[in-house]
Amino acid sequence: MARSTTHLRFESTSLRALSPFALPLICTAQLMATLDVTIVNLALPAVQREFGLSNSGLAWVIDAYTLAYAGLLLLGGRAGDLAGHRRTLMIGIFVFTASSLLGGLAQDSGLLLAARAGQGVGAALATPTTLSLITTLFAPGPARTRAMVAYGGMAGLGITLGLVLGGVLTELASWRWVFLVNVPIGIMLLATARRVLPESTGPRRRPDVPGAALGTAALAALVYGVIRAGADGWGGLTSSIALGLAALLFAGFVVVERRTAEPMLPLRLLAHRTRLGAYLVAGLLFACLYPSFFFLSRALQDVLGHDPIEAGLRFLPIGIGVLIFAIVTRRLVHVSGPRTLVLGGTAATAVAALSLVALDTGSSYLTLLLPALVGLGAGVGTTFVANAASAMTDVAEADAGIASGLLSTFQAVGGTVGVAVLAALAASQTTANLAERGPTAAAHPPSVIGEALMSGFVQGFAIAGGLAVVAFGVAVVTAPKR
Repeated sequence: MARSTTHLRFESTSLRALSPFALPLICTAQLMATLDVTIVNLALPAVQREFGLSNSGLAWVIDAYTLAYAGLLLLGGRAGDLAGHRRTLMIGIFVFTASSLLGGLAQDSGLLLAARAGQGVGAALATPTTLSLITTLFAPGPARTRAMVAYGGMAGLGITLGLVLGGVLTELASWRWVFLVNVPIGIMLLATARRVLPESTGPRRRPDVPGAALGTAALAALVYGVIRAGADGWGGLTSSIALGLAALLFAGFVVVERRTAEPMLPLRLLAHRTRLGAYLVAGLLFACLYPSFFFLSRALQDVLGHDPIEAGLRFLPIGIGVLIFAIVTRRLVHVSGPRTLVLGGTAATAVAALSLVALDTGSSYLTLLLPALVGLGAGVGTTFVANAASAMTDVAEADAGIASGLLSTFQAVGGTVGVAVLAALAASQTTANLAERGPTAAAHPPSVIGEALMSGFVQGFAIAGGLAVVAFGVAVVTAPKR
């Protein structure tokens, strides 16, 4: 008997009719995936000592994950629509968990980098599928709002909690535990997902192989070009070739998707003003947040002299702010609509990032850093929830996976480009600052080097805050009033 071409819906979209463990399971999967974005950062010095990696080699501990993750997000989003959301989520969790075990047990740098790439592949399958499940499992109204609040809270909390756990695990146990901590969580999710989550797929489609190949290759070339430009300088041969190739591949991708009857990415998804605005806000906000976290983690350790656990614990106010404001957003979204909340969240993020421009080697944690961290948490908690809801506005259930994949892609590419560009600009500012003080590194005492580093970080905070201001402007134009 031929399979029906109509969308196979879940047995119920009522939260009451679902297992009470459905939403916690989805949120735990999202938390595990987002933790990995930052949990490795504070463990990098220990990894470098273990394997004797050069600075460029060490960078690939981050870049191997980023390249696989960002490059495959669109494919992962559409895979959920075609193969089933629950099935795709379980495959992603399995790949992520196995790769985490491999990374935690790695005895050489090559195996570690392969494990990081595997984690990126698993996260690219799992992350967009979690939002797809929320969109299709929970009916519009209070049930979906509660689910969106939980999803947004986990997304923001995972990024900040990763910084805390990375420092604590590295200092108290070993850098290997930033990988191994995922293993029991992944096993628990795999053991319960089939019992807790119903399965669904979109309508039967012919696979868009040319579109999938071009889209994945274009994203991979873009991310690789940005990574190389950040490491080697903008205008380098390798990065220029990669970015030029990305432009050509994207052009080919658009042509193919326009002509394909059943495209991997229906371009109509980008023609919706509210949805496109939400994607742009997400990309700009992550281009602000990731560099801000990167500069803060380095400033706390390299300039202010904190060890990994001390630096990690100082990020706790962000996580607390995310949880509190995500809950507040849930209560306000039906009253004010998403527009006011997205505007308030992006404004709070901009003010917090710009306030860090005042950071120097003698800054007080209580009077400067703490308010800024709380402000970042408030901005993240508010914007993630309201913006995720806006991004899924008017999305058919059959396109839920690719629509959420687009949101995750904008976030990942925004964060990657933001870190690469702002880190390169900050490094240039630091180099210029040192050049003004003396011709050789030997002439620079630690205090001078610290001041030079901070001057670069401050420039990065200023640009990051400017990106959040741009996100605010995009929200003014595109965010829905109700």
